[in-house]
Amino acid sequence: MTRLKNFINQLIIILLFVGFVLTIRFQPISQTFEFDYDEGFNLIKTFLYSQGFSLYTQIWNDQPPLFTVLLSHWLNLFGYSIFAARLLILLFSALLIYCFYNLISSELGKIPALTATILLFTSWLYIRLSISVMIGLPSLSLAMLSIYLLHLYKQNHRRFYIILSGITFALSLQTKLFTIFLVPLIFFYIIDFNIKTIASRKISKKILINTALWLIPLGLIYILIGVFFQQFWNHDQLITTHLNQPQNLTLENFNNREYLSSMLSQDYDYIFLACIGIGAIFLKRYRNGIFPFAWLITAVLILLNHQPLWYHYYPLIAIPICWLAAYGVAFLYDSFFKKKLINTKQLIIPSLLVVILIGLVILTPPNPKGSVPRNMELMQLVLKYKDSTNWIFTDRPIYAFYARLRVPPEIAVMSYKRLNSGELTSQEILSVLQKYRPEQIVLSRWTYQLKSDNKFLAYINANYSKTYTNSIGSEEHYIWK
Repeated sequence: MTRLKNFINQLIIILLFVGFVLTIRFQPISQTFEFDYDEGFNLIKTFLYSQGFSLYTQIWNDQPPLFTVLLSHWLNLFGYSIFAARLLILLFSALLIYCFYNLISSELGKIPALTATILLFTSWLYIRLSISVMIGLPSLSLAMLSIYLLHLYKQNHRRFYIILSGITFALSLQTKLFTIFLVPLIFFYIIDFNIKTIASRKISKKILINTALWLIPLGLIYILIGVFFQQFWNHDQLITTHLNQPQNLTLENFNNREYLSSMLSQDYDYIFLACIGIGAIFLKRYRNGIFPFAWLITAVLILLNHQPLWYHYYPLIAIPICWLAAYGVAFLYDSFFKKKLINTKQLIIPSLLVVILIGLVILTPPNPKGSVPRNMELMQLVLKYKDSTNWIFTDRPIYAFYARLRVPPEIAVMSYKRLNSGELTSQEILSVLQKYRPEQIVLSRWTYQLKSDNKFLAYINANYSKTYTNSIGSEEHYIWK
């Protein structure tokens, strides 16, 4: 009964978080046409998968399969609406917040945990990413759950938690592979950073067993999912597109240092608290604090070298920053409130740190990132010809999702990465047009690039009638003659 009561209480906390976000962000969740182009890609892949098309062999897909499959089942239950899809992401965010809070609370107490959780929740674009149909946050949520399950093992020494942690981390990798850098860090977390054990050259049997219990389920589940969805036979989609990105210094996303600095500038106050926390970790020898510190250093090094760099990678560093900030809050709290005899000299440094923190809060510039442009006139045209449409060709598949229309699965993802890497050529695009003969064409993102190919343009002019173009020619709508 006690376990059931605890489970219900924890479930209520997660639902309260979801309810809170729904209350403060109901209008954006329900009415924003598209937060990011990735929303359209994820939604149309899900729609096509639900229509019976297979990932990789039919639907071009440069990401692991799990999120698409999960979202498909979710929308089958709750309806194919943008609100339902965003609600699933919000539930993942609630799970991440829950694990994050409990990890910190068990070591540092409720005040540092609550403060760090609020910092994470209010970090740059976290709320927006909590309601955007994108795969980064679900992957991080599952990774945090994996770490939290290891933490539960350390509390009660039930190896079931280690096995479940390995399975959960496999699910994280099969959602988005960018959490793979945490694997070696989690190895150290499993052995609890026991430096003496390593130095003795006699790694205990217990450590070997625990590591195997985590790694074997991880590898097994990851491989089984990959084999089932034929993921490993299409490495060109999963790997080549991401690695073969030629430099484009005209975009801020290829200027890693400048773009990363721009992102970090939104949370200078949090970073300052994290620096205090890092000092407290080494000063007071908080062994568990080494994990978020190693996470932060590793993530920063990766983001400084990975190109292109996208804003939705920011939680990779926001999570450890806020985690480390909890140690800073604990240090300041102990300095001000936990000493029976207050020594004025001892309060000088903590007081100065608080003043600096307040100043950084004031100086941190707001830099919100709006949703991508929408064109309701285009949407109305798509709906107008919906009944006579079997296929729609579009470089912005969110229009197809709202209309519940199929796009040729080969071009479900017409992303910047795919075009920039040369994985999708003009000839291939023209071949798709000739194969499917879509009754509608909507150009809304890569219009100039697509029309720069003379063969593509000639085919459209010969077979389609233009029904709409905006004032600058960047958005167009065509129907089959």
